[in-house]
Amino acid sequence: MIALGQFNTLKILSQTSTHWLLDDGDSGEIRLSKRDAPRDWRVGDEVPVFVYTGEDGYLAASTRTPLAKVNEVASLTVLEASRDGIWLDLGLEEAVFMPRAEQQQRLEPGWRSMVMMTVDERLGLIASARLNDFLDDEATGLAAGEKVELVVALRTDLGFKAVVNNRYWGMLYGDEVFEPLRIGDRRDGYIKRLRSDNRLDVSLAPPGYAKVDGAAALVLRWLEMAGGFLPLGDNSSPESIHAEFGISKKVFKQAIGALFRQQRIVIEEDGISLPN
Repeated sequence: MIALGQFNTLKILSQTSTHWLLDDGDSGEIRLSKRDAPRDWRVGDEVPVFVYTGEDGYLAASTRTPLAKVNEVASLTVLEASRDGIWLDLGLEEAVFMPRAEQQQRLEPGWRSMVMMTVDERLGLIASARLNDFLDDEATGLAAGEKVELVVALRTDLGFKAVVNNRYWGMLYGDEVFEPLRIGDRRDGYIKRLRSDNRLDVSLAPPGYAKVDGAAALVLRWLEMAGGFLPLGDNSSPESIHAEFGISKKVFKQAIGALFRQQRIVIEEDGISLPN
């Protein structure tokens, strides 16, 4: 039984001048371009391949790792737009289809869309931008401190909405993000808090370390941009520290203390600097 949208181990039945033909396990064949296969393949070999729905509607296979498998989210680039739907780059030789009914907004070639890969009974493997149909706001089976996979999905006034383990929505607060993030970025993350309404707050660092670790990275980046010296230190006002970094004086002091112990900065009377 073929697992559509996943890697399968299939037997090579035959070849043409351009394709390998693989056994689909149901008296049929799945094509794979020879340009997409190692030169040492032979008829009779069993090979691991990703199976998807080709642009002609028939099953196709690839040795490449797709940008997303079935039941996973990803930010994909639009290759072509038609009256019936959108063709998206899945990182394979052929594009993946998103029917018009699965779109959330108008899309044009070159634009990107956050989608979930799913299987349609009629069309096979498709993309859908209707993420709320697949993701739950309320989480179960997760606990504070647990490591998870995050995909940045949407920028909000509070920070970013992130997809947690391809199953739930989570909130990543902007004042705890100390690195550039783009829609579609994948990051290891942590459950910061399971709220009373069972919704998730998430972090890019383990609870208790998120602000300090992120602030330390931010201070180093600001120091490098400023030429190696900043006139801010233990005696600076909370207002000036917040205006520069967007963090509290307590977190700033913890961050520069950690950097000092790591010998990554020098604490001077009138500020902080990078070591010579």
